[in-house]
Amino acid sequence: MPYSDAMREQSAHNHSPIHRNIRDLLATKEVATITGFSTSFFEKGRVYGYGPDFLKIRGKVLYRRSAVEAWLTAHECTAKGGEDVRSLRS
Repeated sequence: MPYSDAMREQSAHNHSPIHRNIRDLLATKEVATITGFSTSFFEKGRVYGYGPDFLKIRGKVLYRRSAVEAWLTAHECTAKGGEDVRSLRS
């Protein structure tokens, strides 16, 4: 079945940068599931100034996946390899 002009236009629209960006928006519950933190952690974070950047549109809170990933990366720690575990028990 050949593509009609309307189907071709719709397909092009679904792969537009705007459409991809919308799919990368996450609700608080989704961010909590991905990170393992509670929704309350992120709700309080918006008030007290910690947590990833977010969007608030007509009362709805959304997070960009890239903002969540950047926030997680900013909290990345490097293991202190090579230390003798026995010395840590003393």
